Amino acid sequence: MKASRLVILLVLTAVFAAMLGIPPAVATAPPSSVLILNSYDQGYSWTDGEVAGIRSVLDDSPSSIQLSAEYLDWSRFPSQQNHDQFEKLLQTRYGVNKPDVLIVTDNPALDFALDHRSNLFAGVPIVFCGINDYQTSLLRGAKDVTGVAEEIDPVGTLALALRLHPHASSVYVITDFTETGIAVRRTIQSVIPEFQDHAAFTFSPVTTVAELMDAVAALPGNTIILAALFIRDRDGVFIDMPAFTAELARHTALPIYGMYEQGLGQGIVGGVLTSPQLEGAKAGELAVRILAGEPAGSIPVVTRQSTRVAFDWHRLEAFRIPVSSLPAGAMVINRPVTILDTNRRLVVFTTVVMLLLVLGIVFLAINNVRRERAEARVLRLATAIEQAAEAIAITDPDGVVTYINPAFEHATGLPAVESRGRNIRGLLGDEVAVPLERRAQEHLAIYDSWKKKITSVRKDGSLVELDLTVSPVRGPGDEVANYTYVGRDITQEAALEEQLRQSQKLEGIGLLAGGVAHDFNNILTGILGYANMLEPDAAPGSTMQEGLHVIQQAAERAAELTKQLLSFARRGKRQNTTVDLNSTILEVVSLLTRTVNKNIIVTEHFDTDQATVLGDPGQLQQIVLNLAINGRDAMPQGGSLTFRTWRQALNAERLMAHPGAEPGVFVALSVSDTGVGIEKKNLRRIFEPFFTTKDVDKGTGMGLAMVYGIVKAHQGFIDVESDIGKGTTFTVYVPVTDVVPATAHAADLPRKGHGRILIVDDEEVVRKLAREMLRRAGYDVVTAIGTTEAVTWYRAHPHEADLVIIDMVMPGKDGQECFKALKAIDPDVRAILSTGYGLDGHAQDTLDAGMVGYVQKPYHMDDLVTAVADALADQPS
Repeated sequence: MKASRLVILLVLTAVFAAMLGIPPAVATAPPSSVLILNSYDQGYSWTDGEVAGIRSVLDDSPSSIQLSAEYLDWSRFPSQQNHDQFEKLLQTRYGVNKPDVLIVTDNPALDFALDHRSNLFAGVPIVFCGINDYQTSLLRGAKDVTGVAEEIDPVGTLALALRLHPHASSVYVITDFTETGIAVRRTIQSVIPEFQDHAAFTFSPVTTVAELMDAVAALPGNTIILAALFIRDRDGVFIDMPAFTAELARHTALPIYGMYEQGLGQGIVGGVLTSPQLEGAKAGELAVRILAGEPAGSIPVVTRQSTRVAFDWHRLEAFRIPVSSLPAGAMVINRPVTILDTNRRLVVFTTVVMLLLVLGIVFLAINNVRRERAEARVLRLATAIEQAAEAIAITDPDGVVTYINPAFEHATGLPAVESRGRNIRGLLGDEVAVPLERRAQEHLAIYDSWKKKITSVRKDGSLVELDLTVSPVRGPGDEVANYTYVGRDITQEAALEEQLRQSQKLEGIGLLAGGVAHDFNNILTGILGYANMLEPDAAPGSTMQEGLHVIQQAAERAAELTKQLLSFARRGKRQNTTVDLNSTILEVVSLLTRTVNKNIIVTEHFDTDQATVLGDPGQLQQIVLNLAINGRDAMPQGGSLTFRTWRQALNAERLMAHPGAEPGVFVALSVSDTGVGIEKKNLRRIFEPFFTTKDVDKGTGMGLAMVYGIVKAHQGFIDVESDIGKGTTFTVYVPVTDVVPATAHAADLPRKGHGRILIVDDEEVVRKLAREMLRRAGYDVVTAIGTTEAVTWYRAHPHEADLVIIDMVMPGKDGQECFKALKAIDPDVRAILSTGYGLDGHAQDTLDAGMVGYVQKPYHMDDLVTAVADALADQPS
């Protein structure tokens, strides 16, 4: 009875559970097991980093993974006894329940696993990481083994350190004399020849930690410390890398760079750092792939993925290294968190709202201005027509005159009283009636006009030639309500005069552009110069320093604009400096990502990191930008825009089709699109000026012509390949240069000097700026407003001025005349030229007259002080 009641109760329970929707229990697959076999002890930063990297991947795996970790502790107990005891421990724990995957960290654990694989881990795939000097022979022919090879990059770290500290002339390298430390020391010694022209290298001896700290504290101030690897000193005392680098930082104020990531945040500035987390994460990814069924033996060993460029923001600030000088993509820890980092959406939303509000206010203001202007136009219209120099007549639809202005009376000789009520053809001739008689055939619409040069007879019988325009005026029902006749007296004009006027107009525009650019450069000299001069006085990282830096950037952009104006006026000069085409592409891509449609994917592939050429940065950027815009316009429905650079050696045979190009190594820059392509019949003409296949309002035909001209000016050439419907690739070849591009550095204190300087400039702000800059640099300064004042002072104080700085353009006598006048007083006078123009003919003639230097407005303090120091340094003794 009890048994039957129990069965009934169980059945009812099952039915009730089914009614409630409780799912039946489903058997779940047991979790996979992964064992991490570590060479060193728990708490050792390197090992902990590798384990953390492994866990970061396995914990995020969608499948269930049971993770275990064991520690061989080989650094503290490198004995056979420890080896045997560890084997017994693993036999006890995993002899029956073997893991599905074995991950070993560092060389001792790998050797242990291979030694005991047959009895402990038979058939278990092995994944390794942290293996120094990896070679396939280390695996002893074992199968089902893969992993991550550990690598270090001393070249990258040394190159960064010497670039960020250009005044350093010595490198002190610290390694211990463990097996790994010796290997690292040999690797660094092998790369020293690459840097022997930049710094002298010294290696730490076999020593204790205390002795090493004393040695570091005594290093000279021009030294960079490279803390490579130090975990055990001469007495066998073990010290972890974070504690070691922190102790170094406490004993020296010199910059410390590292090669291992554990030191980051513990005293080192940064470097190309080998990361245990990266290696562990890569090993974890390999383990996940094996657990998913991929054979370990088919997975190649991962290389060149264990380092990353990283820096400590606190140390960068301590050495005044701007983040902008770091390589692109560099990781920076401890950087202060801004509101943009924590509340990006709120900041973006607020910015958008404020922008919309501003746009709304601007829109209302514009509408209000337009309304007021419209009212003013209505009030002025009658007066404007009445006083217009052109002859104006208004007729009804049949050509009967209803109004003429005084200029019309003068042109025809007929007063208004005699003209009103007459047909226009009776005043100007029969041909002016064409718009009236043939408007239907000529489709004279509301905005269409009939234009013709006509000859008419004045009342006195003389001839007048008018450039006549007839326009319809539509009424509310779109019918023609009136016609306006506007004529300009061109009797005395001729074609040659028109050509001369056009030439003079272009010349005037050029002169205006040059004058505006010169005046802007004088203004920018004060803005840029004072900001540059005052920036070092501001507290590092302060709002004042940041503001001054922003002012300098804005002034430099304005200066670039004046260079373009000078170029148009033929008063500038093309630069010839080192340009990194990779950086140029990145600048253009940064611009394109904010302007092109989202359906265009922009990518770049740099097959060389040595893409340096000699040329004009602005013109080379214009090449890339023009080609990019051309590609964008070829993809109205979207597509891919790809930039690529590489080096290519070309011989004379390859260059036969490109006259002017010399054999050698070129930097090749290609811009590819997946657009509509170019028809073959047009390929030969695409570089001709004004040739374009675009709509009238979408292209001038000058973009590719400009590209071709700039490339030829840089001793290069350009090729193009295109397939209809597939896209187009333009490839630009420019001769390579091995000159390293100049790197921008933080503002340094100006060079100190001595002597008396006479400044001659008609602009007060320029005189004050130059005087303050040079006084800060230690010079005694005298200023003169112009040539007359300068000559008067120089005659009264002969031989007292060590150098004269003369402005090129001044009222009255210019810089060249000033120099000649001073030279008449003292034939040995030394002077440098200062001008807002470039080195055009007049400025070059002035320099050739005997000046010893040149400084371009606007200038930084260092530019002026350097020019003065160089001019004085060349002074004969």
